[in-house]
Amino acid sequence: MHHTPSASTTSRPFESMPIPTDPVLPVVGTRMRTIVDRLATYAMLPETLLITGPTGTGKSSIARWVHDHSPRTHAPFVTVDLLAVPREMQMSELFGWRRGAFTGAVRDQDGGVTRAGAGTLFIDEVDKLSLACQAGLLRLLEDRCFRVLGDDRQDRRCHARIIVGTNGDLEAAVARGEFREDLYYRVHVLVAELPALDARRDEIPAWANFMAARRCDEAGGCGSRSLSLRACELLCAAEWPGNLRQLDNVVRRAWALCLAELPEAKQIEAAHVSLALTFECHHGQANASILGELERAADALIDEMLARHEHLGLDDLDVFRGIVLERAAARLGGMREAFELFEANSTIERRNQARAFKRAQARTQVLRSWLREDP
Repeated sequence: MHHTPSASTTSRPFESMPIPTDPVLPVVGTRMRTIVDRLATYAMLPETLLITGPTGTGKSSIARWVHDHSPRTHAPFVTVDLLAVPREMQMSELFGWRRGAFTGAVRDQDGGVTRAGAGTLFIDEVDKLSLACQAGLLRLLEDRCFRVLGDDRQDRRCHARIIVGTNGDLEAAVARGEFREDLYYRVHVLVAELPALDARRDEIPAWANFMAARRCDEAGGCGSRSLSLRACELLCAAEWPGNLRQLDNVVRRAWALCLAELPEAKQIEAAHVSLALTFECHHGQANASILGELERAADALIDEMLARHEHLGLDDLDVFRGIVLERAAARLGGMREAFELFEANSTIERRNQARAFKRAQARTQVLRSWLREDP
């Protein structure tokens, strides 16, 4: 299920968001700007960086961006995703092994720390570390030393900058005894918390266009490279519990639907996005409460006021009544039908309905004019 978005949450961000240029972090919206500015400073420091945030918000991309903007940019960037590593293999994946260290170790293998060299090692899903491996990571962070499995001769020095990521609550994991408290304080030095995509809706159109162009490039240039304004509005009105990863799935699906229907189409249209979104509804993920929609509209308006350094009076914000009446009149066929829907005939005599409707429209027009979105 998706909803018709208000203009304040869609068309202005779509029109004002700069064209993506950085392939690692192509879109930076209002909410992310402060975080990225802070990360630009963190990139120059050697301390451990902890990146938190829900799944799919782009933690690995942020880690790569930090590496690319650091003095280590010409050294390797290595990722160890602990979610993809069995617990019994975590130590060997991080620190490497020597032939014969365990059954199946038929040759020497460097771990992530060695492969990173003097570059950056990103350890994702750090909350999935076993307690045994947590001890090894603690020693690595405290002494900058580690030992390769099966090599009892000497310790090795770690020269890499360590970045860790998690979508879990490490403090709660400490309280449950699942994460070492001493390790928590070692990784909790520099912290960047990435907000969910639902909290950075101004980025959705630019991300969607970037994703469509990337899919087009992957296909050798066939298909549409961008989305229509209405298609972007539909994306802005949907829910994104899967964040950027889910958005990418929907854009790829809409791109394929567009290609199948209109191979020479210039843009992905609203109909393709609408159909692509229906596949998300089977999981109940795109259903949004009315209250949630209103809260997001309020957040978008507040962001707009802060970005412009301009203000509206409280009276000017009393526009919901006018918006609802306008939409009801448009859908039901007229002003009278709109008032009847809300059983307002008993409180507003018919001869006064036109006057009340005009007053409501006037308040709505104030907001439209301030947003420079006059019809």
